[in-house]
Amino acid sequence: MSVWKKILYALLPLIECNSVNKDVKNQQKTSWGKIQNREPLSDVQKFVSMAENDAKYLLDGIRGNITSLQDKAKVTAVAVTLAFSMVGGISSYLLNLKEKLFINGFLTGALIFFVIASCFYLINAGYFSLITLNSRPKYDFSPDDFEFLGQLSSEDKKKEEKLSMMGEQYKMTTYQNTILNNYVDCSNNNLRNALISLGIFFSLICLSFVLAEKIHEDKQTNALTEQTQMLKDIQTEIHTLKQELEDIRSSNKNDYKELYSSIAELNVLIEEIISDETKTK
Repeated sequence: MSVWKKILYALLPLIECNSVNKDVKNQQKTSWGKIQNREPLSDVQKFVSMAENDAKYLLDGIRGNITSLQDKAKVTAVAVTLAFSMVGGISSYLLNLKEKLFINGFLTGALIFFVIASCFYLINAGYFSLITLNSRPKYDFSPDDFEFLGQLSSEDKKKEEKLSMMGEQYKMTTYQNTILNNYVDCSNNNLRNALISLGIFFSLICLSFVLAEKIHEDKQTNALTEQTQMLKDIQTEIHTLKQELEDIRSSNKNDYKELYSSIAELNVLIEEIISDETKTK
C-alpha cells in the first residue's frame, strides 16, 4: 500500500472500510452461491468430519462474536454522544466570549474547518456504530432446513447434513462478523479523528485567547505611553512658558504672580497624573 493511500485511509476511514467490505461481500456472495448450488466448500467439509458438540462449540463462538462487536459499538455510540454534547456546549460558551477572542481570516477559517471536521467524523462514527448495533445473525437454521433433515431416513446421512449446515452457517457468519468488525474499526477510527480535530480546535481557541490578551495589553501599554508622553510635552511647554513669563515679570507683577501660581498648580497636577500612570503601568 502506498504512503498516500495510507494517509487517505487514515483521514477518511470510511473509504477503507467500504473498500475492504466490498471485497468481503463479494466473497460472501460467491460462497453463498456455491452453497445454494450444493457445491462443496473446504471449510464446510471440515465440519462433516468433526463431532457435533465440537461443531456446536465453534458455531456458538462465532455467533457470540456478534454480541461482543455490538458491545464495542455501544461504547463508541456513548462516546459519540458525549463528544457531540461537548462540542455544543463549547460552541455556545465561545459565542458568549467572541469579543475576547483574537479573530482573523486564517484563524477563523481554521476554527470552522476543525469544528466541521469533528462533526463529520462524529457522524460517521455514530453511523457505523448504529449499523453494528442493528445487525442480526443472517444465516440461521430455518424451518425448511429442519423439514429437510426430517425427510432423511438414514441417521448417518441426517448427521452429515446437519454438520454440513452448521459448517455453512459458520462460514457465512464469519463473513458477517468480518464486515461488522470492519464497521467497528471504522467507527473507532472516526472517533479517534474527531477527538484529534477537537484537540486542535481547543488548542487554537487557547491560542486565540492568548493572542487577544497580548494585543489588549499592548494596546493599553501604547495608550499609557502616548498619554504619558503627551503630559510630558505639556509640562515642557509649561516650563517654556514659565521662562518667558520670567522675562515679563517686571512689567506686570500682580498678573504675573496670579498666572504663575495657576501654572504651578497645573504643573503639580500633571506630575501627579504622570506618577499615577507610571505606577499603573
